[in-house]
Amino acid sequence: MSHRTKQRRSGGLTLLLYSRPLHPELFTILASEKMVRRAYEAEIWLVEGGHVTSFTAGKNTLTEVVFTGTEEYTDRGLIQKVPCRGEKYHEMQAANIRYMISTQEEQLTQTLYDATKQEIATYAARRELMMAETPATSDKGASLGVLDIERRSHELLVQSFHLFDENLMVLKTQAIIEVVKGT
Repeated sequence: MSHRTKQRRSGGLTLLLYSRPLHPELFTILASEKMVRRAYEAEIWLVEGGHVTSFTAGKNTLTEVVFTGTEEYTDRGLIQKVPCRGEKYHEMQAANIRYMISTQEEQLTQTLYDATKQEIATYAARRELMMAETPATSDKGASLGVLDIERRSHELLVQSFHLFDENLMVLKTQAIIEVVKGT
């Protein structure tokens, strides 16, 4: 009896944190949004294989890059590189910006993956969330990325769902980036 299993995406989920904004040329941007609040400015990109959130408060910037795969990005301004296989929680503070993220990576059965993808796509369409579908190519399977962004006066909440058909992988993140008052 032969058993076939889907291969895990090499490298898993990786979180990069930078102390500066990154150039858009580094990414294939599928959707973007910029917001300006009294306490901060933020730019969020839904990119192929993940997302990028750049948060600026005063003279300080913290940029989060969440991606899958083996891409190599610049080390200039890199604060931390965190592999996030399975479930992880990470917290840090850089100057006047506090950052917290929880990540979850799951490989599902085909039936459960299909139902999850349909449910997330329906939810995203109904709530008019930032969403991008990437069709399958000869190199890789189709994918779906969804960002649910909540803008508050002194903080930004970003919940992401990234689904990859080729290995039935679902990646979820929940990040809170906030301005620390009095620093």
